[in-house]
Amino acid sequence: MRLLAYPDLPMLDALLIDLGNVLVRFDHGLTLRRIAFAAGVADPDSLRSALFGPIERDFDAGRLDPTSFFRQAERAAGLPSVPDEIWRPAWRDIFEPIPEALALLSRLRPGVRKCLVSNTNELHWEGVKAVCDVESRMDALALSFEVGLVKPDPAFFRHALDLVGAAPGEALFVDDRSDFVEAARTLGIAGVAAATTAELERGLRLHGLLRADPSPPSPARS
Repeated sequence: MRLLAYPDLPMLDALLIDLGNVLVRFDHGLTLRRIAFAAGVADPDSLRSALFGPIERDFDAGRLDPTSFFRQAERAAGLPSVPDEIWRPAWRDIFEPIPEALALLSRLRPGVRKCLVSNTNELHWEGVKAVCDVESRMDALALSFEVGLVKPDPAFFRHALDLVGAAPGEALFVDDRSDFVEAARTLGIAGVAAATTAELERGLRLHGLLRADPSPPSPARS
C-alpha cells in the first residue's frame, strides 16, 4: 500500500468542507440577469453590489426571511417591486453539482467524519438539494442560515468541530476562499484552499484523508 500523507503531517480524521465552488458550482450572473430583466434594468451587473453585499450576508446568517430579503434588496438597488414568484427561482436555481468532487467523498478513509460548512441561505440550500444529494454524504451540516453565524467567524468553525466531535488539530478545512482557510488555520485547523477538484484531491491526499490506492499488480513473468 502506498502512503497518502506526508510523514511530518498529523493524521486527521475529520473533514470540514465548503459547498460552493468546491462540491457544487453556482452562477450569480443568472440571478442578476433574471432580476434585471424583470425590473427593466439594462445592466445586470449594476445590481451586483446591492444583491450580493451586506444584505445577502444578513440573509445567509438567517436574520432575514426570503421576502424580507427581496424587499431590502429592491430598496438597496433602487428597483421597482419584483414579485416573489420571480425572485425565488431567480435566486434559487443557479446550481449544478461537481461530480468529480462529490465522488472524492466516497474515497475518504473509513471513520473520517464529514461536516459541510457553508455560508448559505434557505433558498440557495433548496437549490442545491434540487440538483445534488450532498446531505446524505455528510455526517453533519453547519449551514450559516441555521446556525446564525457566517465564515470566518471563529464560533462557526468551533460549532462545526463540535458537530463531528473533533478537536482543531484533528480536522482539515477545505474552502475555495483562501481568507476563510487562513481563518481556520488561526484556530489550529489544517486548511486547504481548493478552487478546483484537482486541488481538492491533492489536499485530501496530502493530509491522509483518502483511502490508499491498491498497489498495481506485478507484471506477469514469462
